[in-house]
Amino acid sequence: MKLRVRNGWVYFLPGLHLCACVFSMVGYLIPSLQYLGIVWTFVMLADLPISLVAFAVAWNHSAVATVWILVVGTLWWYLLSCGAESALRRLKASRETPLR
Repeated sequence: MKLRVRNGWVYFLPGLHLCACVFSMVGYLIPSLQYLGIVWTFVMLADLPISLVAFAVAWNHSAVATVWILVVGTLWWYLLSCGAESALRRLKASRETPLR
């Protein structure tokens, strides 16, 4: 079985998402930094396919919606990064193979 080594950039977007979530939550926890809560709006827009579930759940269970965006949104960006890496590897492999 051949193991593939992941590039470090695959973890950049999920890490950025996680940092943006934590950064926006600081605005809710510390009153003097309340203006940082606006970042959450952009996180929800960036996670749009995933955040539809959070929009539906947030009316009654805001904590569940927040955890959903934090966990599933970060996983979503990881899967998107892995898909982009896979597509780039296939493109690179098709360019390296000689035409018949």
